[in-house]
Amino acid sequence: MNLPAWRLDARMFSSKVARRAFVTFIACALLPVCALAILAFQQVTSQLQEQAQRRLQQTSKQLAMGLLKRLLAAEAVLGQTAEQSVVPAGRLRRPLTAAMWTAAEDSDRVLFGEMTRPTLTPAQVGKIAAGKTVLSIERDGSDWVRVVVSRAVDPELSHRGVVHGTVDPAFLWGFDDDLVVAGDAKLVVLDEAGRVLFSSFSPDQTLPGIVTRQAAQRVAGHFEWRDANGEYLAAHWGLFLQASMAASKWTIVLSQPKADVLAPIAAFKRIFILVIVLTILTVVLLSGQQIRRSLTPLARLKEGARRLAMGDLDTRVEVATRDEFADVATAFNHMAEQLGRQFHTLALRREIAAALSPTRPLEDFLQVSADAMIRHLDLPLVGLWLVGDDHATLELRAHARSAGRADRQPPRLPITEHELDRIRTDRQPYVTNSLREDPRRADLGWAAEEGFVAFLAHPLIVEGRVLGIAGAFATRAVEAAELSSFGLAAGDIAGGIDRKRVDAALRDSEMQTRQLQKMEAIGQLAGGIAHDFNNLLTVITGRTYLLLHDLAADDPLRKGIQTIDATAQRAAVLTSQLLAFSRKQVLAPIVLDLNEVMAGLKDILHRLIGESVELAFRPAADLGPAKLDRGQVEQVLVNLVVNARDAMPQGGRIVVETMNVDLDAAFVRQDGGGKPGAHVMMVVSDTGTGMDERTRARIFEPFFTTKEVGKGTGLGLATVLGIVQQSGGHIRVASEVGVGTTVSIYFPRVEEPAAAPAGAAAPPRGGRETVLVVDDEMEVQALLQTALTSWGYTVLGATSPGEAIRLAEHHPGPIDLLVTDMVMPEMSGAVLAERLIAVHPDMAMLFMSGYADYAAESIPPSRARIGFLQKPFAPDAVARKVRDLLDAVDAVVPGPAASMAP
Repeated sequence: MNLPAWRLDARMFSSKVARRAFVTFIACALLPVCALAILAFQQVTSQLQEQAQRRLQQTSKQLAMGLLKRLLAAEAVLGQTAEQSVVPAGRLRRPLTAAMWTAAEDSDRVLFGEMTRPTLTPAQVGKIAAGKTVLSIERDGSDWVRVVVSRAVDPELSHRGVVHGTVDPAFLWGFDDDLVVAGDAKLVVLDEAGRVLFSSFSPDQTLPGIVTRQAAQRVAGHFEWRDANGEYLAAHWGLFLQASMAASKWTIVLSQPKADVLAPIAAFKRIFILVIVLTILTVVLLSGQQIRRSLTPLARLKEGARRLAMGDLDTRVEVATRDEFADVATAFNHMAEQLGRQFHTLALRREIAAALSPTRPLEDFLQVSADAMIRHLDLPLVGLWLVGDDHATLELRAHARSAGRADRQPPRLPITEHELDRIRTDRQPYVTNSLREDPRRADLGWAAEEGFVAFLAHPLIVEGRVLGIAGAFATRAVEAAELSSFGLAAGDIAGGIDRKRVDAALRDSEMQTRQLQKMEAIGQLAGGIAHDFNNLLTVITGRTYLLLHDLAADDPLRKGIQTIDATAQRAAVLTSQLLAFSRKQVLAPIVLDLNEVMAGLKDILHRLIGESVELAFRPAADLGPAKLDRGQVEQVLVNLVVNARDAMPQGGRIVVETMNVDLDAAFVRQDGGGKPGAHVMMVVSDTGTGMDERTRARIFEPFFTTKEVGKGTGLGLATVLGIVQQSGGHIRVASEVGVGTTVSIYFPRVEEPAAAPAGAAAPPRGGRETVLVVDDEMEVQALLQTALTSWGYTVLGATSPGEAIRLAEHHPGPIDLLVTDMVMPEMSGAVLAERLIAVHPDMAMLFMSGYADYAAESIPPSRARIGFLQKPFAPDAVARKVRDLLDAVDAVVPGPAASMAP
């Protein structure tokens, strides 16, 4: 593009750079001019507006003073009329268009003109009687306004009464011409309520609300407003008439169109446009020449970039302008050289990443990586060494060489030899371009024979751990950029090695995690189902209890009801298993001797396993106590023995034994569970079929069973695991196919003495106290109300917390006990109890739930008489717990799971 310097050609602007430069030149020329013009315009505009506002302010004040003079003149004429009781003649009555006299007996007499009696408020009449002149405003519903001046006739005169005069509008609003501001200024007079008394605006122009609001805010000031006709500058002045006569404040508002104020600067805009046009023409001529000088080197750089983009990494650009364009060309050539190197580096890293597939073994990954380094880094020999398991040697795990070169690297290389020791110790890359000149090297002959002059190596480091070393030989000097590419590849290889090792460990942990998540999800579902079932079972067992209590022993209905009750008991056992499995069972732990528990179950266990299986007990002589829920421990032992029996269909031997053990940190770490310390161990072993590893990994899954359909629920061992873990214990299973299975359970040992066995429960006692029963399940609430009423209590029933609060607030007497469910829609039982304490501070509390999470919910800390009852329960259990709480004195009544027996 060789054009004369003085010519402009449209082709010149086909370049984006030329267009940007041209726009830049134009902007640099116009921005200062425009900025200066805008600042000047703003300054002049501001000054004109300030001057106009001051002028409007002064004029509005003068208009207010003139208006005051006219009102005073009208008052004077009216006063003369009142004092002399004569009609002023001619010019003297000019301020008034009419006048009339009204006597005390309401007789009216028009003195001159046409006028009706004005409507005065009682306050105004009082002020006239006090000798004040009253100024009143009357309207006819349209824009017409009548200003009336009223005053009393001198009481010393014989013609007592009141004289009223209508002020002449032409006289009142006829302002002097010398007070009118320049332009189309508009005047508005407002009364104290913001209503228009006088307006010079056209009748069809409505004042916006801002005019009345601004005028009412201060005595004097200025503001701006706008309507459909344009923008206005306005000033207002308040006229206070109270000093002269009884009248409200008037406000004079004077507005002038902003266009009239800013008219003097219209010529400035035309001059500014002319300056802009001349500036653009000058910039166009001067910038064209400079842009043209820049296009030639840019065109060469563009062509070079195009060839580079097409894959010609050897392209170079020559520019001899001896300016920044020459520097750019030099940088471009250097970039092309580096780009070729980085292209190979990226290709190398891409191949390494592609080789890192989950199915490819580590050895294949290392070999593919070494081959890729040979191709893309132009190196004749590459080796990958990994640190051995003994951490004392480097093992050559992969190597590659260019065509025609023999493999001279040993398969195993001691770390203390060669430069590899220093690389591993320093954890820094290493390069030497004088390989043949190092007298310490023992392989100089080999290096000379191969033509090697340089050696480079890079440690394979991941998170501070040295996994190995990548090393290579070269037949030319190695530059820093090549070492950088080699280091990037080494980093990718190290990451791949670590990922391969992590993947192997991850596959194992993922399998365990999936198992835990599945059990947790099923556990939550099972716990929720059991919670809902407990409410239903509470009603069923409670009603059957009451029916059996009312029926005679020989009643024919009794057998059917007993069948219903027995079925409900079986359902309660199932829900108990679900809660135990999901770790949401409410526990009532006491200090137990496992030997005593085991002895108490001997007869039951013998009946369960039958005669084909031998059952042996081996209790430890000095077994320590453990704090556990007796019923849950019994369920664990029964489930394990029954499971062992089912594993021996042809008969066999089951051994149940106990012993004291101390678990150390090494055992806990190796076994993956439990806590170090003193424990009591219960072991159940059998000589059954045993399990393979795959089956053993699933035995604690809920609903997993190896039995035939209909022979098991799959909850036995899942329930055992839930009870053991909820009790703070640990379980361990060892099994071998054809040999048998051993289940070992570890419970923490305590130093407290074992509790004495509980005796038979006494019959429940009733009372006369008042009990408030709250449960959102209507059937449960009705059952409790019926049962407690039958024991003599006064029962207040509510099916929601809100209803309970209302009952408590309006109950005239004391409420001795609150029986409430823990989980309700409006608020929890604990929150409800806190609310009711304020009304009945001496009230005891009994909480109910079938869910351990809610049993553990915080309860009012200031209360002492608190109990808990687990659902499902029988009415007699409720009666006992209620009586215990009412009889207790500042004691926390324990809440073990109530018996289901009626």
